[in-house]
Amino acid sequence: MKKLGIIVTILLMSMILLVGCGKSKADELSTMREVSWEGTELTVTVGTNQSSGCKWNVSFEDDSIIDYSVNRVFHLVVNKEGKSIGYSDIGFEGKKKGTTTITLTTPCDWDGNGNGYKYVVTVTVNEDGTIQSAEGKDI
Repeated sequence: MKKLGIIVTILLMSMILLVGCGKSKADELSTMREVSWEGTELTVTVGTNQSSGCKWNVSFEDDSIIDYSVNRVFHLVVNKEGKSIGYSDIGFEGKKKGTTTITLTTPCDWDGNGNGYKYVVTVTVNEDGTIQSAEGKDI
């Protein structure tokens, strides 16, 4: 019986630590910009404030080199005071050899008041569609 109590206590402490980590992540969401890839799949992760309208739109310099994949997910981190904030994983798939850019923009800033954001990802795709390199930067 004591073992069960210890296990339950450890699980509860782990859950509390995870919730605490989520709070610090929520503070960083407005500046979150990450690029990762594996094989032919490129994922751009950006902080998103659904409630203010700070949602990401995408345009391609050349969609014959890279285009959308089926992967696009919004991860809710905080939903309080009527605000839905989190981050979006936006997936892209390499198509053919070349280097091109993907431009992500928002219509407004994080709070929904000012100018939006612009994030440009330069990606190089190999002949077989695998991602060779990708780098993003705020403009």
